[in-house]
Amino acid sequence: MERGIYFDGWYRDEHCYHPSLPMRRTQMVEDLVDYEATLLVWSALGGGVVSLPYLEEEAYGEVPSRLRMYGYMNDREFIRECDKHGIKVFGVVFEVQGWEFPAEISADETKLLGLNIMRGEGKKVTYGLREFSQDKYPKLFPKTFRDYFPDGLVNSDGEPVTDLWAECAARKMDGTAVHAAWVEVVGHEQQCYQMCRNNPVWRAYLKKIIEIQIDAGVHGVHLDECELPITAIGYGGCFCKDCMKQFNAYLAERQRKGDLPAALQAMDLETFHYGEYLKAQGAEFPGKASETPFFTEYFQFQMKIMTGYFKELTDYVRAYGRAQGREVLVSGNFFHVMHQYMPLQPEVDIIATEMRNTLYRQAYWYRYANGFANGKPMTVVENPYGGVVPELLENLRAGRMAEQFQLMLLEATTYGCNLSVPYGGWMGNTIRDAFYAPKAPTMAVQQFLKRNAHLISDVSGAEVVVNYSYPSYYYRENDAVENDPNQATMLSSTVNKDVVMPFWDIIKEMSRQHVPFDVLISSDGELFQDTFDLASLSKYKCLVLPDNNKMTSEQLRVVLDYLEKGGKVVVYGRLANEMGDAALAERILAHPGTKVCDPAEKLWGFVGSIREVLPDRRFQLEVEGRPDIGLNPHRL
Repeated sequence: MERGIYFDGWYRDEHCYHPSLPMRRTQMVEDLVDYEATLLVWSALGGGVVSLPYLEEEAYGEVPSRLRMYGYMNDREFIRECDKHGIKVFGVVFEVQGWEFPAEISADETKLLGLNIMRGEGKKVTYGLREFSQDKYPKLFPKTFRDYFPDGLVNSDGEPVTDLWAECAARKMDGTAVHAAWVEVVGHEQQCYQMCRNNPVWRAYLKKIIEIQIDAGVHGVHLDECELPITAIGYGGCFCKDCMKQFNAYLAERQRKGDLPAALQAMDLETFHYGEYLKAQGAEFPGKASETPFFTEYFQFQMKIMTGYFKELTDYVRAYGRAQGREVLVSGNFFHVMHQYMPLQPEVDIIATEMRNTLYRQAYWYRYANGFANGKPMTVVENPYGGVVPELLENLRAGRMAEQFQLMLLEATTYGCNLSVPYGGWMGNTIRDAFYAPKAPTMAVQQFLKRNAHLISDVSGAEVVVNYSYPSYYYRENDAVENDPNQATMLSSTVNKDVVMPFWDIIKEMSRQHVPFDVLISSDGELFQDTFDLASLSKYKCLVLPDNNKMTSEQLRVVLDYLEKGGKVVVYGRLANEMGDAALAERILAHPGTKVCDPAEKLWGFVGSIREVLPDRRFQLEVEGRPDIGLNPHRL
């Protein structure tokens, strides 16, 4: 497994100011070597969403002699230093962020005297994507917009772009821009709009950021917020012109197939505008997903279009890298590795992800995340919202809980994931601090992991596999957060307890009872390809199907083949009663190798029923009682 570092490098006792990261120093590289680092995420060259010349200054800017005294470097030099030690540096593309900052410039508009933090010097202005795309201050940096785009940029209406910030912003129903509120530091003048990747202008801009990062030597490109514009849904978007055009085209294609709800099937899609329709109906957006007209169709559209445009960018990273004579890796921030990200997984080399909320112990989540990764390297970063990180940081700074932090690192490894070491990690938009781990105890764990790398694997060799059925759960997952006002930040730690999701209840209980298990994800047969096949199932003695109310006919045939080959299946709740071949489902339920459990059965008893179908009625690991330990076998 990789030994990742969450390498924002933001300052202690200062706000974490997106998107530009502090200058790197040689001391940092020494720390990374001490931490046995192999991979850095959120680590370099983030400023392209301020402007491209600002990004090039991050990469190649002249470092003053006064800073050289203390080992400061530009990002190109930092990448070279890391390369000497075999440490892979990923440039970060903040895909959803478009910035405008308060700035102070000289009277002749040739020097930037202040940016973000004001001192009352010179002339106060704003600087960001708008001013860059308008060449408003052409003397502030060596290059102008026209140097990067000699012919300018043209939008989908054939119009020249005169304001990149306004052109590419995600929009609410009333046309106002959607803010990326979770990165705007509270009480500051900075403004960040959420950008919409469905806009071809924004994709063209992102590709230019990617080129600059690769030219500067990054080993990989990390596409942050890779689910945009789904990000905007919690904030009331996106109803920009490109989303509406493409949604209509998507609906028209389905209409031709007769594959729409009756109201949409009969609608004149030449004049249909989803936002205007919702306003006419008096509907809130997002509101309650299950009560919002055509929300299912809209979400399915965004899932499909998001997947295609993400692949366009990942293909571009690889193609541009090869054109420069090298292989460049691709990573994406898959946040809580939930349903939005499942179609994107095949397109990346390394998964770098934030958990929805960071807890001291969460074995079940790591087993799920390991299943999501499906053999690809994964490093998990801590999340400051909705979990223990603010409390943990306070305790670590006071000299407490170092062993608890060590335990968190070891737990992730035990359950098949890498928990990154925070090095100036993000603390959100209100806490004035950055997350640093105490060095000595962190080094001890990292060195232990390197010494024992031959005993560590992300393949468990478990005998039981639990299926996460994408079509059965993705809509429930949406409903589960719809009543939480904090979900607007995409960082909610709460769920609606009225939404029944046995998958999560089952794997939590299996973890509590120390039952080793893997997770295998299955798709809807359209949006992405899964590995739910006989070859993947044949190594397991038992397959658990937790309330899979939707399965494809092919998946049901795989389950039946698995049973015929001697496998055992435990069904909890429904099986393919809303989608799937009813005859195949009935054959599975009636098969002598299948045990059907009543949902009313308590979870403790349900896990016991899994034991009953195993040879000798024993789990791989049997633990008396419920001791406070963590166990998971690694296949070496």
